Amino acid sequence: MLKSFKRNKIDKNEKGVILIFSLLVLSIILLTSAYFISISLTGSKISSSQVNATKAYYLAEAGVEEAIFKLKNDDSWKNAFETQPTIGDPNCSFWSIPDYEKDPALFEGGSYKIIIENLGCARAKITSISQIMAGGEKVAQRMIKTEVFKSINTDNDISDFAIFTSGSSENITINAANPFDIHNGSIFSNNKIKLQFSSEVNVDEKALANNKIDISSWPFTSSLNASAICANNICEGDCSGECPPDEISMPSLDFNLYLEASKDNDCSLIRTDGETNCYFSSSEKFEKMLWDNYPNILLNGIIYVDGDINIRAGQDVVVNGILVSGENKNINVGESNAWFRPEWPYARYGFSGMKIYRPDENSPSGLLAQKKFNIGGWFGIGLESLYIEGLIYSGHEMKLSSLLSPVEIHGGIATSKFTLSSMWNGIDIYLDSDVIIDTFGISEYSPIISINHWEEEY
Repeated sequence: MLKSFKRNKIDKNEKGVILIFSLLVLSIILLTSAYFISISLTGSKISSSQVNATKAYYLAEAGVEEAIFKLKNDDSWKNAFETQPTIGDPNCSFWSIPDYEKDPALFEGGSYKIIIENLGCARAKITSISQIMAGGEKVAQRMIKTEVFKSINTDNDISDFAIFTSGSSENITINAANPFDIHNGSIFSNNKIKLQFSSEVNVDEKALANNKIDISSWPFTSSLNASAICANNICEGDCSGECPPDEISMPSLDFNLYLEASKDNDCSLIRTDGETNCYFSSSEKFEKMLWDNYPNILLNGIIYVDGDINIRAGQDVVVNGILVSGENKNINVGESNAWFRPEWPYARYGFSGMKIYRPDENSPSGLLAQKKFNIGGWFGIGLESLYIEGLIYSGHEMKLSSLLSPVEIHGGIATSKFTLSSMWNGIDIYLDSDVIIDTFGISEYSPIISINHWEEEY
């Protein structure tokens, strides 16, 4: 009886221990299962987050690609981005493109926003912000910033040349000029360079001709001194493997830019015809202004004459900026020592003078003739010289002949045909590439958009 009681008590104790052990094991299993389920859920969330982050990245990248496509092909974006500099806004600071949003984009619940920031002429910062709805209010976001630009097309850059002539039949011809010195630059002709009648030309850099360089010999021996002389009949010095050099086209010059700038310029102090701007609609209006301000006149800024410009008979002109002749019109300086008009004193005589100054280091300056540019023998006398800081441009032909005074040019000459004759008082051209570039302006942007900077943010 006692044994039976003890055995029953032991069995109950064993069953209690087993129950406790079983509960303990079951708890461990439940905790372990919960842990693995939690890990699985966390891994799934991490995996889902990574997928959404990757989608958000490619979505933001798609925004950048669409922005670049629109800058190249969408007229409104392209025209804004490729804004040309003007006299009043050389840094193109006023163009803008509205923010652009695409929703949906690529993925379900995906969208992006594009922001274009103006950094200058054909320069911009693109910011693309993408979002992907990941359920409820949860959002995956990525931001990409990149700076893009279009470079200036430099295929026809002539800023290294103190004298440049363009055209298959147009030459640089120098007759009876001694000395003629080119400082810090080269000379280039798309056809021939011809030195005749005891001319002496000294070029600090190179003398380049796509055709021939002809130098006269006895009895009127001429000389050409340069660091390199490169043409199809002579190769001396470092011609950089190109002898003769390749042809270079004349870059375009935006005369409309100067026309519009002249209309915004103030000439009220020198005009007596009731007009106040610096646009002269005819040669007669410009001549009347000169006659009324004889013999000395100071012109500031951009002066545009829709006709021939004639400086003659003792008129002395100083320009702080640019003097421009209209379409198919000429600039003639010192070609006549007589000037007749119906107003008192009816006739004037004498030698003319001209000086051109650059207003500041960022401004264009010079004399721009859309057709011909001529300087004759009634220009300057004694120590008075032709002094120009800027570009002398002629769309057709440029002639300087029989000047009685020295000539000093800080800038450059660009024309179809250049002829210099009978100048024994010295001519010096000091190349200034900056003023050539500034006066020609940006003629064309490259078709390629280049990426300058890339930055990613979450």
